[in-house]
Amino acid sequence: MEAFFYKFMRKKKIFARKCDWCKSEIILNGPDTDSYVVTAEWKYFCINQRPGKPAEKDCMADYLNNIKEKLYERTIKKELEKKEKEQKEKEEKEKKIKSMPRVLAKLDAFQKELKDREWKRRLSKHPS
Repeated sequence: MEAFFYKFMRKKKIFARKCDWCKSEIILNGPDTDSYVVTAEWKYFCINQRPGKPAEKDCMADYLNNIKEKLYERTIKKELEKKEKEQKEKEEKEKKIKSMPRVLAKLDAFQKELKDREWKRRLSKHPS
């Protein structure tokens, strides 16, 4: 009699995956399946929730919150780097501005010397 039942009974494959966030095993089909969520990127997340109550364990929400936090941290880090860079550039400009009067004075003196040389050269060519 048992051979008769085994002949007509089919074996069912039970598929199991690991949650991409908490790495716990999720049973995808069968009589004791776990509740899970699949994203468009084919990532599987477990979710433990009773009807009418908030989720006790929602790995997808944790995953999305983590992505948002990382993105927020990166933007803050970039802003700080940008501010530091701007401050350094501002300090360099101030140093250049402070050194400008000395450079301009030297430039004026050099131009005056060149003009004097030119006048002396012209006078030496054409004595009057």
